[in-house]
Amino acid sequence: MARNWDTSIKSKVAILSTSLVMSCLSSQVFAAGFAIQEQNVTNLGLAYSGTAALAEDASTGYYNPAGLTRLGESEVVLSGILINGSFDFNATGTNVSLLPNLTVAGSTEDNPGTLALVPTFHLSKRIDDRWIFGFNVTAPFGLHSQYQEDGIARYVATESSIKTLNFSPNIAYEFAPCLAFGIGGDALWARAALDARVGAGDVALDGFQKNRAEGWGYGWHAGLLWSHFDTTRVGLTYRSHINLAAEGNSEGLTPITGGLVFPTPAEGQFALSRVRSQITLPETWTLSLYHAFNEQFALTADAAWTNWSRFHTLRLRFEPNRGSTFANGNPNPGIDTDTWEHFKDSRRVALGMIYTYDTNWLFRIGTQYDQTPVRNEFRTARLPDSDRIWAAIGGAYTFSEALRIDFGYAHLFFEDASINERAPFRAGSDTPISNARLSGDYDGSADIVGIQIRYDFV
Repeated sequence: MARNWDTSIKSKVAILSTSLVMSCLSSQVFAAGFAIQEQNVTNLGLAYSGTAALAEDASTGYYNPAGLTRLGESEVVLSGILINGSFDFNATGTNVSLLPNLTVAGSTEDNPGTLALVPTFHLSKRIDDRWIFGFNVTAPFGLHSQYQEDGIARYVATESSIKTLNFSPNIAYEFAPCLAFGIGGDALWARAALDARVGAGDVALDGFQKNRAEGWGYGWHAGLLWSHFDTTRVGLTYRSHINLAAEGNSEGLTPITGGLVFPTPAEGQFALSRVRSQITLPETWTLSLYHAFNEQFALTADAAWTNWSRFHTLRLRFEPNRGSTFANGNPNPGIDTDTWEHFKDSRRVALGMIYTYDTNWLFRIGTQYDQTPVRNEFRTARLPDSDRIWAAIGGAYTFSEALRIDFGYAHLFFEDASINERAPFRAGSDTPISNARLSGDYDGSADIVGIQIRYDFV
């Protein structure tokens, strides 16, 4: 017998589905917050110490454009970095999205870590003795996480990913042999994808969500490089915040409740909605040091601060006037939702050493302490981030005056982390949109390996 769809329940399903769309913008678990330091291999073996002062190749345009003034006529750098994360998760408690006090069936253990590739491209071209141009294509935010589709975390997250490309032209000027300045712009494109399950505890009756959004944001960066002969360099760089606006679709299949509580004709129906959101990516200050003790040994160091505290709440705006309907023609009511992030400012310190063996070989070693902006009480399954310590090693081999290969490896030790997550809130209130809850513990680590080719046009 046909029954009317309970509008309050339909609203909860719709809100839960669409509230997931933009939260995948914070699905990165391999760098502090969801930023990626790994934009070259030159600094990988140094645990990304000396980033604004090393200035060895065209990748310095990303870390400190003033460093471009130390380069030759023209140069191209191509790098590829693989990041493999392992984040063993053990659930300690769950609740389904729509029904209170009902346990979710599924494995209580999972590992959302995946293998991801970060490619970059760097170019420099000298204009005259004092001016030099640079261009970088990087991926400063993103990566990928994957939970089991029949696991206990499935109503919070299954697959989450974000891909970014940052297009950055730079210009640098050498005021004097000891002082240079550089500045550049950033045009950041982002595409986010998120999959999750929706249901009442039985995986055989679950619906699903497939969410996509993309957009652009713009910013700038600048840097200074002070040099004391060839033995000591100090670099200071600033990267501005970026306001990123994203828009996309949420596609879903409503769950089947099997007559348990609220069976409706809309069970198993396809739904389409339109959503948009805006987030502000933080600004960063970095102070770096390079000091050569002699022709063989050199020290590198970094101290960085990131203004993550500006990322307070992720608000999702639902747009029913843009095709937001179920397949049966019923409207898909949407309510703006807030995901409380409450990030704190984060700090990073790194130290490294370079050993030049001969004219062909050099070797690098480094360590880093990288602080997460995630507060313990607001940690989520999509971002189970925690403080981490780096141990890195790498090197380079110079084939000729024109060609060099850099390589590096790092292992990251993550501090153990716990979550006690609940559903997002109705915008501007402290009322959750559903009874969804997930609690558990994470034991994380990551391995990073990279290779880079540098070619000088001499």
